[in-house]
Amino acid sequence: MTVLELAVVVLVFLATFDLWVGVTNDAVNFLNSALGSYVAKRRTIYIVATIGILLGAFLSDGMMEVARKGIFNPSFFTMSDGHLDVRAIVIIYLAVMITDVIMLDFFNTFGLPTSTTVSIVSELLGASIAVAFFRYTDHSLVAAGEVINAGSAITIYVGILLSVIVSFTGGALFMLLVRSFFTHDVKRTFKYYGGVWTGICFAGMLYFVIFKAGGHASFMTADVKQWLSAHSWLIMGGVFLVATAIAQTQAHRPERVFKVIILTGTGSLAAAFAGNDLVNFIGPTIAGYQAVFIENVDMAGKVKTPLLGLLAAGILMALALWKSKKAHSVSDTEIRLASNGDGMSQRFSGSSLARAIITANRLVFKILLVLTPRGLVRLMDGRTRRPDPNKEVVEPPYDLLRATVNLTAASVIISIGTANKLPLSTTYVSFMVAMGASLADRCWGTSAEATERRVTGVLVVVAGWGLTGVLASTGAFIVGGIICALGIVPGVSAMLVVLAFSLWHMGRRHAKTFNVDDNINGMLQKAVG
Repeated sequence: MTVLELAVVVLVFLATFDLWVGVTNDAVNFLNSALGSYVAKRRTIYIVATIGILLGAFLSDGMMEVARKGIFNPSFFTMSDGHLDVRAIVIIYLAVMITDVIMLDFFNTFGLPTSTTVSIVSELLGASIAVAFFRYTDHSLVAAGEVINAGSAITIYVGILLSVIVSFTGGALFMLLVRSFFTHDVKRTFKYYGGVWTGICFAGMLYFVIFKAGGHASFMTADVKQWLSAHSWLIMGGVFLVATAIAQTQAHRPERVFKVIILTGTGSLAAAFAGNDLVNFIGPTIAGYQAVFIENVDMAGKVKTPLLGLLAAGILMALALWKSKKAHSVSDTEIRLASNGDGMSQRFSGSSLARAIITANRLVFKILLVLTPRGLVRLMDGRTRRPDPNKEVVEPPYDLLRATVNLTAASVIISIGTANKLPLSTTYVSFMVAMGASLADRCWGTSAEATERRVTGVLVVVAGWGLTGVLASTGAFIVGGIICALGIVPGVSAMLVVLAFSLWHMGRRHAKTFNVDDNINGMLQKAVG
């Protein structure tokens, strides 16, 4: 076995770990609305998510545009005879995969959701610059920077940044509007608005499935995709009418309708995650395999991942969903921060920055109150005011209505972005929608201390997002430089030792930091089994 063939074996090994840590972090995107609303037993929720993951893996087209040419220009890495410098390409993907496993596991250990898309993009950027710097440009960072597709990278980062703002604002407005219709007496108001809301939810999720989950399926021809796009409004209109009619017949059992919406949305989000983010985890490995074993492979062309590889990856992701304890910790963070009560106060303390933000927002809110007609203020206050909690009943962090808003708003925002070819992070959208919805649902003001702790928690998560790009690109640059300097065998061996130590240390740190009986997962087990 040659050195490059051995490197491919290592890439397969790394892809396995990357799938595990990746789904551990991204599970919050599709699990939290169901977990946080106690919509069903945990086993039922996980079964629905597993079906969604496997379906998404099957529907994925397996195209690795980002891994192979989206960030760096593969034509830069050519030898004097015009052939691809396979060794350079393999070093890039080794650096990317090693860094990705370490970094995502780091975030998982502290229960912080981050973006696997941002991490893989940043790692490709850092690793490709490192290889260009050490192998081609006589240690000139300016020349090494020419390897980057700057336009593509900037578009991805700007699109993701904008999605954070749009998601928070959209989630808040969506929740405020829906709550003003339903109030907190959903059993009474469902007969008036429940059917229409159900139709909107299912139509929005169908749009999401068409453009995000199923729109990339390999068995869908261009004609079928074009037909779906041209008739999407007609199809959604039909779904809206059918769902509205069925829900109206169940007006006396609104909780049953909401549970169907939430479980359907959970499966849809899981399918979209697997169908799109799956290739982020295995893309570098497949691309490295193609570079080594396919002579003169066109890295700028379109080469698909084998269906068997996609399904195997989907099975591994589903297994990680069931077995990863760190996934519970990441879910715990988002559920606490968006919860009805003050349960999140155990995780975060106050900060001066949080107090400054709260003071500024109160000032803005007072100005808005002065500009808003008093009659409208009284009307909205009466319809959105939270009732006093029943201390004798264990209430879920989300009520069923807010869980449907979280799923529907996230699905619509992601769908619109995808349909318009805008790069989005599903993690950022899902998290910020949940935060905006909880703010609009008046969950942040139970006490001054609780509000400060909650804002601090959101700031910590958002700061982690900012660090994601920096840590990922810097880490991949360092790892890529070490492999270039030492050679593939000694360099990768040294980095694998570092990886093993990191996983061991972070595992111990997580076990000391998180107690399952003290987090949301423990609450869920006690509440619904």
